[in-house]
Amino acid sequence: MKMEPDLTVPCLIHDLNNVFQTLMEAADQFSDDPRWSPVSAAILRCIERGKDITMSMQTVNQPSAPLHTVLDDARLFVQDSVSLGHGPPIRFGCEVEPGLTLRHPWAWERVLINLFLNAVRAMPEGGTISVDARRKNGGTQIVVADEGVGIAPELLPTIFEPHVTTKSGSQTIGGLGLHIVHTIVQREDGEVRAANRDGGGAEFTITIPARPAGMRIASA
Repeated sequence: MKMEPDLTVPCLIHDLNNVFQTLMEAADQFSDDPRWSPVSAAILRCIERGKDITMSMQTVNQPSAPLHTVLDDARLFVQDSVSLGHGPPIRFGCEVEPGLTLRHPWAWERVLINLFLNAVRAMPEGGTISVDARRKNGGTQIVVADEGVGIAPELLPTIFEPHVTTKSGSQTIGGLGLHIVHTIVQREDGEVRAANRDGGGAEFTITIPARPAGMRIASA
C-alpha cells in the first residue's frame, strides 16, 4: 500500500505565506504616508520574521550567525511590538563577548524574544532588560535579567512547565513562552535556570557546554 506523504507542514507554510502576503500588501498601502510609515516598517519587519520562522520549520541546516546579530534581531522585534502596542518605555543593556556564534539562529532568536517579552510583561511601568553573554568554563553563558516584579518563589520549580503563569496587575508572566524557551534550549544541548535577583526582578541563565550541537564558539 502506497503511503501518502505528510504535507501538514508544507501546507501550513503555504497558508501562512498567503497571510503574510496579504499583510504585506496592506502595509504597503500606507508606507508612503509620513504619519504611518514607521508603523508600516514595523509590520513589514514582523512579516519578515514570520517568514523566517516558517522557513526554519523546513530547513534542517541553517547557517550559523553571530550572537550579537541574533540578539539585535530579537531586540528590534520586541521594540517594534512594544511601540505598536503603545507599551511602556523599555531599554536594553547588552554586553556580548566578541566571537560568539550560534547555530540554528532562528531558534535562538525565539528563545531571546520569549525571554524579552516575558520581561516586558513583568515591567508594566517600563525598565531595562539586561543581557550578558560570555564564554564560561569552556562553554557559553547568556544571562537575561529584568527590573520587574520577579517570580513567586513557589513557582520557581515549575516556571518552565506549560501554562504555569503568575500575574503582575493585568499582565501574565510565564506561560507557554517560557516553556518554548526551555524546550529549545534543551534541544540545543543547553540548560536554562530561573531565579530572582537580589535587587529585584527576574534572571534567566542559559548555559551551553563546550562544542554542543546547538552552539559553537568561534572567532569573529
